[in-house]
Amino acid sequence: MNNLIERSKLFFERNSPTILSCIGAVGVVFTAVLTAKAAVKASKILEEAEEDKGAKLTAIETAKVTGLHYIPAAVVGVSTIACIFGANILNKRQQASLASAYALINSSYKEYKSKLKELYGEEAHNNIVDAIAVEKCSEAHISAVNLASVCSQEIESDTEPRLFYDEYSGRYFETTIEKVLLAEYHLNREYILRGFASLNDFYRLLGLETTDYGETVGWDICSEIYWIDFDHRKTFIGDSDDFECYIIEMPYYPEEKWVAQYEG
Repeated sequence: MNNLIERSKLFFERNSPTILSCIGAVGVVFTAVLTAKAAVKASKILEEAEEDKGAKLTAIETAKVTGLHYIPAAVVGVSTIACIFGANILNKRQQASLASAYALINSSYKEYKSKLKELYGEEAHNNIVDAIAVEKCSEAHISAVNLASVCSQEIESDTEPRLFYDEYSGRYFETTIEKVLLAEYHLNREYILRGFASLNDFYRLLGLETTDYGETVGWDICSEIYWIDFDHRKTFIGDSDDFECYIIEMPYYPEEKWVAQYEG
């Protein structure tokens, strides 16, 4: 019984924004229905009151005569508004908690990465990233890229598409080296002109699908990063050295703090 209670409590805590949103939606419908019914009753009562008086009622008299019939609709309407605002507040709290958790994980990862390079050198870090890339290769969905439709400048090149691996999102994609460099250039161009750039800006320029966290992390000039660098390293996937893969790493990881300054 205690386990059932705890599970129910946990379920409502995790899904409370959705539950309140559903209640709010139902409340909107009930408010409309109750208002319509109250309007019909109030209309009849108002006609009877005006016949008894022999003249039209004033606004105050009308409110006194018909007001009681609108109380149920008003109560449901106020409750509906409370549910909608409550869902919004809880949703923002959950987003803030997720953002804080991400910031903590991101900070811990950067500390780990820095200490790994300090203790074992750059080569050890590269070997670990290569091993992760190889493990994810078997389950990767490789997408083609049409960067010309994204960028305002198009490069014509005879270079064959190559396999790339984005170390940050853990995704493979296929494009040319020139188009990757062009995407990085346009990202930095937007960054310099606007003073900030999101991670999804980079993914859009690459022609990749955006991510949920890509809009919450990015770079800004206030962090004293004046150019977003990218490291490119060639490695080999599988047993054959013919299967080349270029790993893209970000020396300056996108951070969450830029959002509060530029959103809206």
